[in-house]
Amino acid sequence: MQYSVTFRHMEPSDHLKEYGRDKLARLEKYLDSVLDADVIFTVEKFRHIAEVVIASDGLKIKAEEQTEDMYSALDLVVDKLEKQIKRHREKLKGHGKTAASKKTSGGNGQSPRPSLADEGDVVTADRVREVSLVRMALDEAAEILAHSVNPFVVYLDREDGGLRLLHQNASGALELLKLRG
Repeated sequence: MQYSVTFRHMEPSDHLKEYGRDKLARLEKYLDSVLDADVIFTVEKFRHIAEVVIASDGLKIKAEEQTEDMYSALDLVVDKLEKQIKRHREKLKGHGKTAASKKTSGGNGQSPRPSLADEGDVVTADRVREVSLVRMALDEAAEILAHSVNPFVVYLDREDGGLRLLHQNASGALELLKLRG
C-alpha cells in the first residue's frame, strides 16, 4: 500500500503514523488493486481532524472525522471508508440485474428519482457545512481538484476577488464558472 501523511498544525508521531498504516491496511481486503492513501491530520484548538483520501483502480473516496483525540478520529474515518467501499462493491454487484428488474425500475436499472419538493412543501438540507473560501489562482484550484473526490472547487480569485467554481465534467474537461450575485 502506498501511504502518505500530510499534517497541518501538528507533526504526527511515529506511533500515530504506524497506527494509521495498520488501520488503513484493513481496507485492502475490499480492494482489487493497490491502495493509495493520503492521510491529513489537522489540529485546530481542541479539534483533532483526520481526513483520508483513498484511490484504488479508478475508485476515489474521501472521508473526514473530528474528535478530541486523533486516534479516535482516525478510527472513525477508517470505519466510514470501509462502509463506503462496501457500498461501492455492492453497487458493482448490482449491475448484473435481470431485464425484468430493469423494467420494474423505470427501464434504466435505477429507481425513479423522487422530486425534492412537491408544491407547497418546505425544503430543508440534510446536512449543512460551513466552508471558508480561500483566495487562489486557477492553477492552484486545478491542483486541488486533481486530488479531490469532489468534481468541483469553489474559491475566490486571487486577482479580482470574484467567486469562482472550477468543475470537471464526466469527460475530464475543466469548466470555470465566474459566479455573480
